[in-house]
Amino acid sequence: MVTLSIDTAGNFCAAALNDTVTGSLLSAVSYDIGRGHAEILMSVIDEALIQAESEYQDVDKIVTTLGPGSFTGVRVGISTARAIGLGLSKPVVGVSVLEACAQHAIKADNAQFEKRIISVILDAKREEFYFQPFREGKAMQEARVCKIGDLLNFHEGFNGQEVVLCGSGALKFLEHGVDEKLCVAFPIAHHLAAAPIEDVAELGRNTLVSKSRPEPIYLRDADAKKQQGFAIERAKTHDAAVDS
Repeated sequence: MVTLSIDTAGNFCAAALNDTVTGSLLSAVSYDIGRGHAEILMSVIDEALIQAESEYQDVDKIVTTLGPGSFTGVRVGISTARAIGLGLSKPVVGVSVLEACAQHAIKADNAQFEKRIISVILDAKREEFYFQPFREGKAMQEARVCKIGDLLNFHEGFNGQEVVLCGSGALKFLEHGVDEKLCVAFPIAHHLAAAPIEDVAELGRNTLVSKSRPEPIYLRDADAKKQQGFAIERAKTHDAAVDS
């Protein structure tokens, strides 16, 4: 039996299959598409199944990224995972993009980074960051969206031997003069906005099935706002028109 993992939370549309028992990677397909995940996700999954010489009937668990990331991408991934799970009567579990990034940082240099705090900083645009620190694979606090000042406050008092940074916002964080303000140089494990699908698959295979269904991790409201000031004036009634 195999575990099917998918990731559509960021620029990549990716799918992978692992042997559920041994954890060995059977296939991994990933395309950097930016947008349009809904249009190609099923074909990416089919490609991963073909590479693994497997069929949907072989899948006994589905894994999906929960975000934070693209609102549309997150919704596409979760809804697709739920649909496949419903159709196959198999469990669906979710993996945080931030946790997967931390996992990839540890794998980048296990001996050097495994015991350190892994500070995941993803660029959330608008001078904001998605942030969550991990120690030995466990989250130290809830994921949040924050400003440079919040990041400085958290990292103040640490040194380069205690903390390693990772994620697409790590370098941007350092560019704000962090070395000078905190008098410390933090190493960067990677600059990725999302971990490879292989890391998502590894985390998902080891994630326990919950009775509650996976929910998206958005951390902030969508950029799209309801239109205002475009209301059409109510049409006057015939009687009102006559009275006038």
